[in-house]
Amino acid sequence: MVRAGELFQDPKSFVCVLAAIVMSGYDAVATMWHISRGVAVEGNPLMEPLIAQNAVVFFFVKMCITAACLLICYRFSHLRTARIGIRVAVALYVMVSVYHIAILIHA
Repeated sequence: MVRAGELFQDPKSFVCVLAAIVMSGYDAVATMWHISRGVAVEGNPLMEPLIAQNAVVFFFVKMCITAACLLICYRFSHLRTARIGIRVAVALYVMVSVYHIAILIHA
């Protein structure tokens, strides 16, 4: 059994992981919305076929990959490299979220 103290070993990183997962979900939904309106295309060539196949599959795969990678980083957040990885993911998702908002404002 996992103790709460072990689960929340690094509260700052835990909050960053949650924020990145939420922003990843927003990225997926906003991407599908922009594609359906014809104002954007999927920038990731590995994910593009999934959107064309099924939006739900795209969302599920994107969220699973993002969450798994971030949770691995969180598991090793006692290492500096993992903490940097988490913060880089948050910074990138902030930029992507701002990009999506800019499309909404200008489209």
